Amino acid sequence: MTAKAEPTDILPAKQARSRARRDALVRAGKKLCEIKDFDDLSVAEIAAEAGCSVGSFYSRFTDKDGFFRAIVGDAAERDRIRTPQPASDPTQPIDDILAEVVAATLAGYRKRRGLIRATIRRSMTEPALWEPTRQRGQDVANRLVARLADSFPDDPQLERRIRFACQMLFGTLNNAVLIAPGPLQLDDEAMEDELLRAFRLMILTP
Repeated sequence: MTAKAEPTDILPAKQARSRARRDALVRAGKKLCEIKDFDDLSVAEIAAEAGCSVGSFYSRFTDKDGFFRAIVGDAAERDRIRTPQPASDPTQPIDDILAEVVAATLAGYRKRRGLIRATIRRSMTEPALWEPTRQRGQDVANRLVARLADSFPDDPQLERRIRFACQMLFGTLNNAVLIAPGPLQLDDEAMEDELLRAFRLMILTP
């Protein structure tokens, strides 16, 4: 089996100890993104959080921008691994399926709001940064289409409604983490209920 190539922003780490230090730096970067804006973070802060030196950082990453791309890529890969496959139980209520999608998506945004905010901002000048998140949204829509198709075999507009509902869901949450316009904020208890209500209406109303 051919080994997976390292992203060009990450310098080769052939020894287990070196890979462990690289992974510690990525974890530190993701943690600090939730405490402080990434653009305000220094390499020294990232290295200190990971328990290593600045020289150790630069021996593993090309620069701070490359490090950010590595963080985004790592988060996307972990999301891909954790993403459940379409349920095989045909008796699962549709409302439960929709509730799962909304709850999981909102939980992800609450957990990584800082990283998502930084990614949105940086993607304005580097659009490729948003590609893993865009693909994640597409995967959610694809799975939902697959799960609901058998329940609405004679509905030619179902797929369009599902995909637009997903666009609404992700767009609302992107807006919430970027500028928090209200009236509901990301941590408001009512956010999940209101998202689900809108999501359900958009998908189930012909």
